[in-house]
Amino acid sequence: MNQLSQPKALSPTCPEPIKHGWLRNDWLELSFLHWPYDPETIQALLPEGLTVDLHDGQAWVSLVPFQMRRAGPTWLPPIPYVSNFSETNVRTYVIDSAGNRAVWFLSLDCVRLLVVAFARWTIGFPYFWADMDVQFAGRRRRYITTKRRWPRTPAASTTISIDVGDQIKPNDLDLFLTARWGTVAASLGRLWFHAVDHEPWTLHDAAIVELSDTAMTAPGLPSPVGAPLVRWAQPVHARFARPVRV
Repeated sequence: MNQLSQPKALSPTCPEPIKHGWLRNDWLELSFLHWPYDPETIQALLPEGLTVDLHDGQAWVSLVPFQMRRAGPTWLPPIPYVSNFSETNVRTYVIDSAGNRAVWFLSLDCVRLLVVAFARWTIGFPYFWADMDVQFAGRRRRYITTKRRWPRTPAASTTISIDVGDQIKPNDLDLFLTARWGTVAASLGRLWFHAVDHEPWTLHDAAIVELSDTAMTAPGLPSPVGAPLVRWAQPVHARFARPVRV
């Protein structure tokens, strides 16, 4: 494992607020489904320069469906249709060479082809253009990804239904899984840290009603074992700083 710097402390609030980011987006109806994994299994999927982050000796991978609103550069108004879309990502938790405790995306499914092309070619995120739907009824949330259009492989589909419960006080594991003030992406043969700032998460307990998924295994992971830890989050407004090489 290639960790070079002491990992930074986890904080429920952004340690370095971003006043004028270059990208903004609002995250709504976001659900977290978390599973523990063997650290060596996750490390094998990471590029050189990243170390899998552990909680009590375990790595974690999360399936995260949500809706994005007002997405785009901060100097432009939101573009109708393009700036609003559904997304589902598969992510794990890493430490980069600067000690940043960040998110590493294994895949991201999105309904907007323009967003997919922009993110793949300029940022390096592994986006897929996919058919998706999100449905709401009372406390029920249902997220559906039926197929990937481009790139078509590896194929993946997802159906998730949850019932949202009461607001909770986050524990140490919740903090580990959600207090991530940046992502790392690979672009032009290098790793880049993208700092993010948003309000502290307000989390609710949630229960699985239906789960059928192949997005977790599509990047090369073994099937998750056991029931996931499930959370639902109230909306946050995110700002991204310009990327920094790590």
